Amino acid sequence: MDRGRATAWALALAGLIPFVGCAAMVALGGPGADAWLGALIAYGAVILSFLGGTRWGAALANGSPDPVTLTLSNLPALVAWAALLPLEMPGSLRLGLLAAGLALMWLWDRRRPPAWYPALRATATVGALLSLGLAVVVSA
Repeated sequence: MDRGRATAWALALAGLIPFVGCAAMVALGGPGADAWLGALIAYGAVILSFLGGTRWGAALANGSPDPVTLTLSNLPALVAWAALLPLEMPGSLRLGLLAAGLALMWLWDRRRPPAWYPALRATATVGALLSLGLAVVVSA
């Protein structure tokens, strides 16, 4: 495996640490569980926005960006923002918005080159979705 690919895999797997760690802290309960739930929601929003940004960057690198891709690449940030709005909204709804956004981004990215990228994205997405799902179950 070349260094770039290995680095991408290492960073993707390291990026799961906050998902798993925050979900575990929520599952443990206690007085800090709500704070960890907030941290999980915030991290999920950051990652979802990041994924939209990767699409934006890839479109611009193409030289003649597709207007549809540019437009759609902004939706993840809007979904992430909605999950962070200071409204009366249960944590499970916030987590559900993020999970839906991450799943949709995975569907969009699953055929994206290079050939090894879809496996990386699937691994990272499954880890994130399992973490968000655990938090939904234990915080309900």
